[in-house]
Amino acid sequence: MNAVRRSELVPDKVMPHRIVHAKSYPFPIPDGSFVYDNGVTRPHDPASLIGEGRTPVLAAGSNQSPEQIHRKFGGLSGDVVVPSQRGRLHDFDVVYAAHLARYGSVPATFQASPGTSVTVFVQWLDDAQLARMHETEGSYSYDCLSRIRVELDDGHGVLTEAFAYSAKAGCVNRSGSPASLAEISASGRRFPQFTQSEMLTHLRDQLAPGHDLDQFILDHITDDGTRHTRAQSLAADALPLLFERRVVATL
Repeated sequence: MNAVRRSELVPDKVMPHRIVHAKSYPFPIPDGSFVYDNGVTRPHDPASLIGEGRTPVLAAGSNQSPEQIHRKFGGLSGDVVVPSQRGRLHDFDVVYAAHLARYGSVPATFQASPGTSVTVFVQWLDDAQLARMHETEGSYSYDCLSRIRVELDDGHGVLTEAFAYSAKAGCVNRSGSPASLAEISASGRRFPQFTQSEMLTHLRDQLAPGHDLDQFILDHITDDGTRHTRAQSLAADALPLLFERRVVATL
């Protein structure tokens, strides 16, 4: 008797939502600085909320989205306020990481890219928020980036050191080049850019040719073994991250 695939046990009404969610990465991103304040997101000047005891962490992909912040921090107890300052990180780009998220997307990581200026959000996290963020970034190392240049919006100056999560496996190798996230704006972009759906299609063609795209996505959402096998294939062909960093913790 043939084994029943886990994806075939998922109710039909659940499938479209999960697939749409996977294709929607990095999720809606504001066009300016904002504050996540106990479940409510509002445009704000975060500088007034930044004080001692908070760590500046650069958000590459979905962590730029208030939706993702809510998913990660909504369950924390007490007063949960996350100031997020928008800026431009110079000589870097946001590219696809060589692994797959549990929710089906191809996530992001930073990569060196001389001459490129990419939009980032600097999230100022307190100790509890940083600990929770670590729990959600198991495929990354937590690094200190020194001698960088982040020009903050609205005349709030330049940040020259911050922390970031870097994909442990490296970045997706697309015909010998990293692949930028089309959904993250940048100027002077050197790498080819692709939407999330385009990247998922590319990986489907590479890892499971002939499969229906939605089924390909659902299979690595619902089957941990399938996702790990596919992630191992991506990692085996991955490109290294080529920027100076000090690894603080491997998560």
